[in-house]
Amino acid sequence: MKLEKTSWLAAALACILAVTLLSACSKAPAGEEGGNAPTSNTPKTTATATDKPKERGKITASVYDRGNVPAEDGTIENNRYTKWLNENGPVDVTFMSVPRWESQQKFNVLFASKEAPDLILEYDTNYRNQLFNQQLIMPLDDLIEQHSTAYKALLEENPILKKVTTKSDGKIYEFAKINGLQPNHVLWIREDWLNNLQLDIPKTTEELFEVAKAFKEQDPDRNQKNDTNGMALSFISGMIVDYMFGNVFTIYEKQPWYPNEQDELVHDWNRKLAATAFKKRLFDAGLVDKDFLTDGNGDKAKQDFINGKLGIWGGTLDQGVFETLRANFPEARMIPMPLPESPIGSFSPVLQNPVQSVGAVNVLAENPEAVMEYVDFMLSDEVRTLAGYGIADEHHSLVDGCPVVNDSEAVKNQMSYRGDFFMLVSADFSNPCEGWWNLKKENATELQWEMKDLRFAASEAYINPDHPLPALTHGEHMPVMPADLQINQTNGFKAIHDALVKSIISGNAYSVEQAIADGQSAWKQANGDEIDQWYADWYKENKDNAFLTKDMYALAQDVFFAK
Repeated sequence: MKLEKTSWLAAALACILAVTLLSACSKAPAGEEGGNAPTSNTPKTTATATDKPKERGKITASVYDRGNVPAEDGTIENNRYTKWLNENGPVDVTFMSVPRWESQQKFNVLFASKEAPDLILEYDTNYRNQLFNQQLIMPLDDLIEQHSTAYKALLEENPILKKVTTKSDGKIYEFAKINGLQPNHVLWIREDWLNNLQLDIPKTTEELFEVAKAFKEQDPDRNQKNDTNGMALSFISGMIVDYMFGNVFTIYEKQPWYPNEQDELVHDWNRKLAATAFKKRLFDAGLVDKDFLTDGNGDKAKQDFINGKLGIWGGTLDQGVFETLRANFPEARMIPMPLPESPIGSFSPVLQNPVQSVGAVNVLAENPEAVMEYVDFMLSDEVRTLAGYGIADEHHSLVDGCPVVNDSEAVKNQMSYRGDFFMLVSADFSNPCEGWWNLKKENATELQWEMKDLRFAASEAYINPDHPLPALTHGEHMPVMPADLQINQTNGFKAIHDALVKSIISGNAYSVEQAIADGQSAWKQANGDEIDQWYADWYKENKDNAFLTKDMYALAQDVFFAK
């Protein structure tokens, strides 16, 4: 069967410049990062006396540039990993860098000039949906059926992958991977500070306020100085406060629709009010950094935490933060705490997307079959080992049959930037060597072993349907609205967010209640009623088939919980 490409190519040429007119989508920190992935590599073709040897394919592929490649390793486009992938893979790959937090702007320019890569690797679902709407990516059903081995097997073993990669016309347009349901955001608290002040882990938002107040005022580190803040509000920390109140309207994620008692999807303003009021209370009491709004990516809050100036911080399961804190303060103990219960309910923070779409194929790709070969190669054992442990003999050695990363600063630096090359790699929960959950004590440093226990604790705290993710679904699985409504939504959301932020820092001059009223007015002016109705109609028609939050918990793996 001929690949479904011809009509898409014509449409793409007609509208390829239009993509630059679309505004960039918001990005969530989040999570970049059950079922068993296949382990066989793409079979090689054997030439006979009359057959010509198969010509080696050539493709281009995007890779995020985070500015973290050590100078001695080269660039993100040319380094030890790009060389390994070209030397060991089935096709020649030219890697094209896109700035991690400005990837969409770069992609837009590349599409407009017809220079976009063949394989587009992008976490942002909204942007990939833009590419689908603009007919800039190709359907993959025939490509997978006719030219894939490993990815085709992965689809057959995990039908959920097809569900999340199929678009409104019933065809597959994306490549996805299995992550399993794991914690992403974590609310960390200094357990040693609690002990110093003889306090318990706060179980309600009211208790959280009192603990933050004590951390601010009662010298929790016993250094005889008034130099600590109770908690952070910037970046992930602020998002976690929103989630305590079931409010999925954060600096990055905005899903203010929730099923009511009649199972109808409605826009809820009470959650925004409650979460913002609590933030304002923390700010007015001086328990948070008064300049938190300037800490857009949370770096200052992170530094305050690892430098012993902050008691409660929202972050991720970051081994580096843990080790740096302990190096600075050997007596320090940080633990993940369940989100305190609010008057709205009891929830979890952001969880990793258990089934994640990450890739698409440019409709102008000259050799999509070679792209498929490369995608299959990404599912091989050797690539999985490279993704997890680096290059054999350089970065890891085998201990009892399992690869163990060599413990040196050089190895840490050389492995620090590898992750984005392996966005297509699925977790293999059956592999006794793979994953933090299989770490053996004899192969771990003391702090790595402690971190394993903290990861188990985070799973226990957050992967629980009784304290659910408050979102309708993971943001990457939200439906695609018509383009005109997307613009209205963006404008309306900005007006609401600006009003809420203003109320937090304005004291008595501008109340949260007034911010909600102004936000409702701005939402109505932005055609918000039609947007709300669109989501309500979508939910009514698709709730039985869509991938929703309740479906995520079925993908939790036993390996994430301590036995």
